[in-house]
Order: sequence, then C-alpha cells, then structure tokens
Amino acid sequence: MPDKAMRCIPFFLKQSALLMLCLLLIACDADQTSGLSGEARAAAQRPSHHRDDGFSNSDGSRVNKPLSELLRWWWSRQAIDLDALVAPDRIKAAWAQMPQAWQAEITNGSTETAGLHRHEVQWLGHATIVLRIGETRILTDPHFSERASPLSWIGPKRLHPVPLTIAELGRIDYVLISHNHYDHLDLPSLRQIAQQHGGPPVMLVPLGVDVWLKEAGFERVLGFDWWEQNRLGDFAFHFVPAHHWSGRGLWDRNKTLWGGWVVDHPSFRFFFAGDTGWSDDVHDIAKRFAPFDLAAIPVGAYEPRWFMANQHINPHEAVRMHQALGKPLSLGIHWGTFQLTDEAYEDPIKDLIAAMKHEAIALDRFRLFVPGQTL
Repeated sequence: MPDKAMRCIPFFLKQSALLMLCLLLIACDADQTSGLSGEARAAAQRPSHHRDDGFSNSDGSRVNKPLSELLRWWWSRQAIDLDALVAPDRIKAAWAQMPQAWQAEITNGSTETAGLHRHEVQWLGHATIVLRIGETRILTDPHFSERASPLSWIGPKRLHPVPLTIAELGRIDYVLISHNHYDHLDLPSLRQIAQQHGGPPVMLVPLGVDVWLKEAGFERVLGFDWWEQNRLGDFAFHFVPAHHWSGRGLWDRNKTLWGGWVVDHPSFRFFFAGDTGWSDDVHDIAKRFAPFDLAAIPVGAYEPRWFMANQHINPHEAVRMHQALGKPLSLGIHWGTFQLTDEAYEDPIKDLIAAMKHEAIALDRFRLFVPGQTL
C-alpha cells in the first residue's frame, strides 16, 4: 500500500470516531434512557400511573383499605337497619318529593322513534344512561342484571326494576365502560347487547379490560389509556382520569385501569365521570375539554365518609365538580339502584339540593331522575 494511503488511515479512523461520538451524544440528548436496559427504559418512559403491578391514581396514590378499616365498617353497620334505609315505601316517597325542576318526560317502552334527530339522555339506573346524539346511541356502564355481584344469589340487589330491557333499547352503537367493578361492568348485560341485530356495538374500555373482554370472546373492543383518544365517524372519544381503583376478585386489584369519558361531537360534548373520589383531575379535564353540554356525575354511595371519601364523591363534591366543569347541565348517576353503602335512599336527593342551594345554583342545572326518565 502506498505511504500516502497508509497515512490517511489514522485520519479516517479519527474522523469516524468523532462522527460516532457526535451521533452518540445526539442520541443521548434525544433519549436520556438510552443507556438503560430494555426493561428499565420501558419503565422510565411509561406514564406515571403505570406500575409493575398495575395502575395508580394520577397523584400516585392507591385506594387500598386495610383489613382493620373493613372490619370497622362492618362492625358499624351492625347497628344500622340497612333494609329500612331502602324500603319500597321510602323509595316511592323520595321520588314523590323530587323538585318539579327535575321533572321531564318519562319514556315507557322503546325510544326507537322518539326524538330521532335531537339529543336525548335517559337514565336507566346507577351509572347506566342512554345518550342519543342525532341517530347515534351511546350506552354507559350497562347494567341490567338483578344483582351487582359475581353471584346470582348474594350481593347488592336492584332496588327497582330496569325501566327498559335490552331488547327494548334499540340498536346501540357505542358502549362506554368506566372500570371493571361489578356495578359498572356487568358481563351478562354485555353479552346480550353484543347479540343485538346488526352486530355488536363498539366497546370502548380502559386498558386491561380490553384484554379481559377479548379473552371472553367479545369483538370490536378498543382499549384506552388516560388522555388517549379515538375518532370514530363524527365522534372523538377521550378516556380521562378518575380517582378510584379496579378489581373483580381477590388477586386482580388495580390490574386494569379506571376512568371517565369525554364524547366530542360537532354538535354536542358530553362528560361521563364514571366512579370517582375527589381529585384535581377534574380541573385538568375542564382545561382540555370544557365547555360541556352535559355531564353525568356520581352522587351516591358516599357514607360513611371516613371510609368512602377517597373513592366516591358525595353530593357536595358533585356540585364542586359541576362548577369546575363550567356548570354544564348535569345529571346525577351512581345512586338509587343498588344499596352499596350506608346512606338512606333519599339522602342523595336532600344533600344535592342542599349543596346547590348553598352555592346558589338553579335546581334545573343539576338533576336527579327517577328510573327511565328522559330529557
């Protein structure tokens, strides 16, 4: 090899080394986790609410009650006549005392042809509502079974009949699931809805619930992380944080995600809070999506506060949420269907009215419905 060529080799190697160093520095600047192992890098890049053993709330907390608190709650309930709190006469009296401002058309039977080209919301009980936007029907947390329980013979029993059967619903286009608790994800109801004429609806669910449903044989299932969106036709569906937890058995606590939904349509924007304790998440949601045309906000299953506060808002906090969202027309959900906690049937009604009066909010801006009521 000529001497000149030999002298060029060190120069070439030096320049190549400098180039490689520059590329490495650029890569390190672009990705501060590049020196980590694959598993460590994935952990550093994942959202903060993702954990090795499941999920947490947006503030890093988890709703995990020690056995001592569970026993304390159980013991306190021994002094309460729980059946008397939801006696049939008491329920009828509570409905009769609801303010005139909350009254709206009651729909008996199918809503297939009524109001086809206008927006309509109907409460079927607990967190189950039918939302009609134009010709599209959206169903939230569908629950049509007799009990909110893995067993048919024990567990919270329905306090009133379902105002509409699944067969009377008409075709459902989208199903929104907030989390996998038995009072929100009822597998028999979902199986029946999936058999509707024309094929199953699209089911939009939290991360982890999508895997579970697909393994159970469901099709057209979409899983969402917080702040993730999916555009389907004229609709944008956004999954948003809630302060809660998940689990259907002894070994799956917080293994699947939980949250609420924002449904965005050119003519209508809807917020479904799902199941939640109070948190600053509502302010983040409002910043991104307000104003809303309609919000579905939980108002029940809140006593005793020392046990329920970090997982279920009460009516006073529901009014705070209503205000934080920009005071949209709001509908109270998660009440009056299953006896889950220790308040009397009429307490959400009385407490919501008191909270609204305290904040000088017109009663017709935040309503409770009787089952089947439509607006």
